[in-house]
Amino acid sequence: VASYPLVASFAALVAVQLLAPPATAKLTTLYYQKTCPNVEKIVSDVVTTKQISTPTTAAGALRLFFHDCFVGGCDASVLVSSNAFNRAERDADDNVSLPGDGFDAIVRAKTALELQCPGVVSCADVLALATRELVLMLGGPFYRVRLGRKDALTSTAASVAGNLPGPNVTVDQLISLFARRHFTVQELVVLSGAHTVGFSHCSQFASRIFGYDGLARDAHDPAMSPWFAQALQKACANHVNNPTIAAFNEGGTQGR
Repeated sequence: VASYPLVASFAALVAVQLLAPPATAKLTTLYYQKTCPNVEKIVSDVVTTKQISTPTTAAGALRLFFHDCFVGGCDASVLVSSNAFNRAERDADDNVSLPGDGFDAIVRAKTALELQCPGVVSCADVLALATRELVLMLGGPFYRVRLGRKDALTSTAASVAGNLPGPNVTVDQLISLFARRHFTVQELVVLSGAHTVGFSHCSQFASRIFGYDGLARDAHDPAMSPWFAQALQKACANHVNNPTIAAFNEGGTQGR
C-alpha cells in the first residue's frame, strides 16, 4: 500500500538518506556547529509540539520524507509549490495525497530556524531532522542525522511518474524499483513494514476487498486474513461515495 508511511528502522532510514545525489554526499553531524548550533533542538521543539497537538503528523512527515528521497534524492524538491509555469513534484498524481500535516510540520520548523539562523539551514536538512524526531516520538530509535544537504533547484511532476512504488505493483516490480536505488530486499521489507504506522485510503486497496476477481461484492483476495478483510470491508463500506475514507493498516499500533 503506497498510501502511508515508510521507514521505521535505523538501517532503513540511513539507507533512505543515502539516496542524496553525489553533490551532497559529504554530510556531517557537525555541519551547522558554527552557523546554527541549536538546529536540532529548534526542530525538535517545533515538531514535538506539532505531533502532540496533531498525532497524525509523524506518519505524514515520514511518508513525505520517503517521497522526497525516492525521486532525485533527499533534496526537498517535494516541498516546492507549483506555479503558472511549472507543475511541481507535490502535484504529481502519486503525491497529491501527501498529508498536509507533514508539510505543515516542516514549514513550522523552517520558520523557527529562519528566526534564529536566517538563510542557513536547508529545507532538505529540516525534513531529515524532523523525520528523525517524529520517528523517535513514535517509539523508534534515535540515530544521528548527517547534515549538509542542498535544496533542489528544480521540481517537476514529470520526474515522479514511475519512480514511486504503487499500491498494485508486484513483488518483483518492487524489488526491481528498490534495487535501482541500491536497496536490498531486506531493506525493502523493512521500509514496507513501516506501513504499520498511519493509515491508508480505502481506494488504494478496494479492489482486494470488494468484488475480488469479479466475484460477489463481499469477495476478497483469499491471500488476506478473512477477519482483517472483513474489518476493512466494514471500515471502507462507503469509500465510493467518500474517497477520503481511510483505514488503519494494523489495528492498535498505528501510532507506534
